Amino acid sequence: MGKVSVRFLPDELTVEAQEGQLVLDAALEAGIFIPAACGGTGGCGQCKVKVVEGSVKAQMLEKLSDRERSEGYVLACQSRLTTDVGIEIPKVKVGRKVIPRDEAERMSLTARPMESPISAEMSPMTFRVLMEPKAPTPEDNSSDYERIVRTLKTDHEIYPVTASLNVVRELPSVARNDNWRLTACMRIEETFDSGLPVYRLVRIHSGHVSAPPTAVAVDIGTTSLWGELINLETGEVLARASRYNPQISMGDDVISRIVFALKRDGLEKLQHHVVNGLNEIIDEILKKSNQPRKSVNYVVAAGNTVMTHLFLCLYPKFLRESPYVPAAQNVGPVDARELGLNLPMGAFVRVFPGVASYVGGDIVSGVLANGMWDSDEMTLFIDIGTNGEIVAGNRDLLMTASCSAGPAFEGGGLEFGMRAAPGAIEGILIDPDTLEPMIKTIDAKPAMGICGSGIINIISQMLKIGILNQNGTYAQDLPTDRIRKGRSGNEYVICRADQTGIDEDIVLTEVDLDNVLRAKGAMFSGYACLLDKIGLSVDALDRVIIAGAFGSFINLDHAITIGLLPDIDREKFLFIGNASLKGARLAVMSRQLFSRAKHIARTMTNVELSEDHTYMDNFMAALFLPHTRGDLFPSVRVGMYGH
Repeated sequence: MGKVSVRFLPDELTVEAQEGQLVLDAALEAGIFIPAACGGTGGCGQCKVKVVEGSVKAQMLEKLSDRERSEGYVLACQSRLTTDVGIEIPKVKVGRKVIPRDEAERMSLTARPMESPISAEMSPMTFRVLMEPKAPTPEDNSSDYERIVRTLKTDHEIYPVTASLNVVRELPSVARNDNWRLTACMRIEETFDSGLPVYRLVRIHSGHVSAPPTAVAVDIGTTSLWGELINLETGEVLARASRYNPQISMGDDVISRIVFALKRDGLEKLQHHVVNGLNEIIDEILKKSNQPRKSVNYVVAAGNTVMTHLFLCLYPKFLRESPYVPAAQNVGPVDARELGLNLPMGAFVRVFPGVASYVGGDIVSGVLANGMWDSDEMTLFIDIGTNGEIVAGNRDLLMTASCSAGPAFEGGGLEFGMRAAPGAIEGILIDPDTLEPMIKTIDAKPAMGICGSGIINIISQMLKIGILNQNGTYAQDLPTDRIRKGRSGNEYVICRADQTGIDEDIVLTEVDLDNVLRAKGAMFSGYACLLDKIGLSVDALDRVIIAGAFGSFINLDHAITIGLLPDIDREKFLFIGNASLKGARLAVMSRQLFSRAKHIARTMTNVELSEDHTYMDNFMAALFLPHTRGDLFPSVRVGMYGH
């Protein structure tokens, strides 16, 4: 799509916007306040503006009177830009509404997206062999299995070969179903001595199967599960799906889940819950892609160490007790059905190796995907999630640490927090005069809650306007009824009940604010400790790569204002999205890259922050907006356009 020019009157502010963008979104990005209590659904009718130059593609005109329509009025949340246009905001809505332009530009700044620089040549963990062994005769009555092994060696030069007992059990009937026309599915086994491959027969089909084989890449997050179905011939992602991790009902974070796992049948319940979630994802991606279940050959899963233990049903007690020892960090192929996955016989699971108790396969997968292991650039890699993981370094040194940030940045642990799903409040602009919010929800659905990027957005603006004190409490005696006493102390009403989709006020409480401060404090103190170990300041970084569930939506200025990200040149920030899933996808396509991931895990140096006395000092200093040390955030100004 092309660009169009939008001139907002009477402020005489002209901005560039995307053709097809909503007028409301263009105003939000420009820092111009237009009342929009309903989040962009068209339900409140408050965002009436007048088109005085050019035209827009407008909907829901029935919300306007005949006179308003004839005079060129439209709803900003229901009107898309098609040409250069002039938009007049009615006098009743203007005043000191426009945030200073340089400030508005910073508020709309997001980091450049990056794709993985690593390309995968297709070399899956399995391959197919079409074969036609000679049928048994009185002269050649060797066993069915020996006949298969012999044919693989003589006709296809595949040897040595092993097979599971299940394959041997079904071989007699399968081999004769189509006159000894067979398709063998082979897995290349790792070897540790000769360096030569060993081939394992994991599945055998009657006839010559032509439909493409597939595999599943999985990210097992503490809060969310993600899965992709991948064509093993082309590398194409055929379908993608996600779910909340069902284990949330047994604890928001990894520590509480370890505690639950130690209860009677707790570990089995946790494993059952995550497998149920993964089975739902597998069902959905197979349905979306119209692929048969029997096409799935294997699963590659990436998760933090605790999630991997719970998925494999490994005893996790000693992960949280000094000296923090995992049951295993590098587990070989596991039968998918043994874990409870609803996949065909012969399908197997490979899990990414971990580094330490709280630095797991998800961060190794992310490092594989972002390419820092093969780069000279000094990089800080941040995976912002419930279990915040950090890696600093380049091809010469990789140092890592983990901190428990909690689920606040994924919408968890907050009274009205939610995932970035339809109805989540993701954008907000607060009128610095009236303290009234202008909100934008995902897919313009009635507001259901606040997602992680929305939480960061609103706290940043409240701090700059003066609604929030730097200790995370609400200022008193402000001219608004949106700040009030609630069940959990003071709270700010973001969206009133009659404009939500849940028929109750959506609020941000001081308890919520405390959770966010602790989460961002844990992340920032983690960066500080890790960089100090390497002997680097944040200014010495060449780039900061951010991953996580909301990575592509986070606004740099908002995140820096609250002290979540370091205050450095914004051009250094890159967003890679779900790096853990991208790494799993690469490993699905290339067994060589999966082997590279094992090498990465072996060479990463882990720093146990819980054993580092400087971490708690840094953490306490970070429980402030943006930080106790103002010199670390030279660009942040609080109350700069407030009262």
